[in-house]
Amino acid sequence: MCGRTGTLFAHEQYGVAPDIMTLGKGLGGGVPLSALLAKQSCSCFDYGDQGGTFGGNPLAVSAGVAVMRTLLSEGFLQASRRFGAQLAEGLSAISKEFDLGEVRGKGALLALELDSNAGPEIVAAARDKGLLLNAPRPHCLRFMPALNGTAVEIDEGLGLLRQILKELQ
Repeated sequence: MCGRTGTLFAHEQYGVAPDIMTLGKGLGGGVPLSALLAKQSCSCFDYGDQGGTFGGNPLAVSAGVAVMRTLLSEGFLQASRRFGAQLAEGLSAISKEFDLGEVRGKGALLALELDSNAGPEIVAAARDKGLLLNAPRPHCLRFMPALNGTAVEIDEGLGLLRQILKELQ
């Protein structure tokens, strides 16, 4: 998920450099695209050897180039980190207010542990109010806001979540 954790690739935050890495979803900005990146020392492919459903066609590759240019534009990833920190702080405050669990994750890929299995109910109520989130487990909410969002949008989303939790108490 390019840029989602606050750096172009999450591995950059852990002091490791993978020999092989796959990219998908976020690389195409909604257009189906994937990539297999490998260091020369361990790559067994020549250009054009590997193909697949989400391989490079002109439309998908153009979308991927536009995504990478945006992610690498001056200040974009720094803004994304601020955006993620704002979301994490807001979720932590909500967790304390409603006696919920841990806020986990990095950047704009976060999860909030719940004190019950109310995740699907919260997701449904949120959708009714225009807030999109999901519950990968019934006791956990996942937050993946758009990387080009604004502080106002984060505050609005946190306000909606707070309202939903009050209504469901």
